[in-house]
Amino acid sequence: MIRLSIIIPSRGHDLISCSRILQACSFAGPRVEVVVRDRSGNAAKAEFLRGIEQENCRFTTISSDDAGGDWTEALTEARGDFVMVMTDDDVVFDRAMIMLPGVVESVASDASVIGIAAPSLIETPLGAQAFAYPNIDADDPLVRLSGYLSADRSDVLVFSPVRRATIVWALDLLRERPLSFPFDDQLSSMLYLVAGKFARMTRLMHVHDTGRADAIRSAEAAFYERSHLDPAINKLNWFLCGFEGATLIRHAGLPSGYSPQQRQAMANLWFSAMFARHKAQPREAYGSRLPDEAETLCARWKDAPDRLSFADMLPDICQFMALSSQETALKYFAYWSAMLGLDSRGRLDTVAAPPATPGLSERL
Repeated sequence: MIRLSIIIPSRGHDLISCSRILQACSFAGPRVEVVVRDRSGNAAKAEFLRGIEQENCRFTTISSDDAGGDWTEALTEARGDFVMVMTDDDVVFDRAMIMLPGVVESVASDASVIGIAAPSLIETPLGAQAFAYPNIDADDPLVRLSGYLSADRSDVLVFSPVRRATIVWALDLLRERPLSFPFDDQLSSMLYLVAGKFARMTRLMHVHDTGRADAIRSAEAAFYERSHLDPAINKLNWFLCGFEGATLIRHAGLPSGYSPQQRQAMANLWFSAMFARHKAQPREAYGSRLPDEAETLCARWKDAPDRLSFADMLPDICQFMALSSQETALKYFAYWSAMLGLDSRGRLDTVAAPPATPGLSERL
């Protein structure tokens, strides 16, 4: 029985890209499969892949301009109970990968475990350090979310092995939204942690390079261009992440039967953390024609009272979107207003903003 699928969406055709695929294929066996979707368009690489193809190592070559070339398309080919995504420039440790199938086997029957987390080696311009998210193996979802949010860094949890059923559920939920954003990996991790806990591994599994600011900047600018969104919306990034995440926690169909009080506590925690990032981390406008309008909106939110109403947030967001696309703004408003609905007192939901003085209270 295949327990683990390693998915590799591959674009490069240099020696490093080929070596990553070859390393992954070395882990294939009765319980592990490797699924590669190659969109490099390179004939030499295609020949290389044909030469290393074996049982439980499958390769699909697609056009370099095929819109369906990302890892989510490879997910439909995966047969494993758990799925782990690797990229062309991923570095993984052999000892951890050899250990991983046994850990997967040990937790496969425990429905409360939706993923497996291992410490990672985080590389920054200043050096490297071992890192692991605290408390994501807790039974309480509020404790898991709190542990994840305590590490204000690039998301590395999303690269952990996660149950295929949980990934499919989260992807389906996020795909229903009228717009995606660069923070979608954060929302994916949020949904995973709401769905269940992560089992721990003790060995270092990944190396993550978080110092590539130029690459991140380029990817974000390209995203807004493809999405036909004015890039000044990047200044709203963490506020939007807080708004969408809190709304999903409050109103989406979650795998566990949480009470309204539990949902509210998790929504407050998520929004408070993202609102704090919004206030503390200015974002770039990437040459937008609307930077002043974005800054005006950000300033109004930063001076907001202790409780922020979704009824006020959503029109503010959509009015700004309408400056570049009325159609996009209408779609965004229609989707999120339908999800929000009205509470039993006839008012739109509210979510707590963080206190003016950091550290006064964690629960608002």
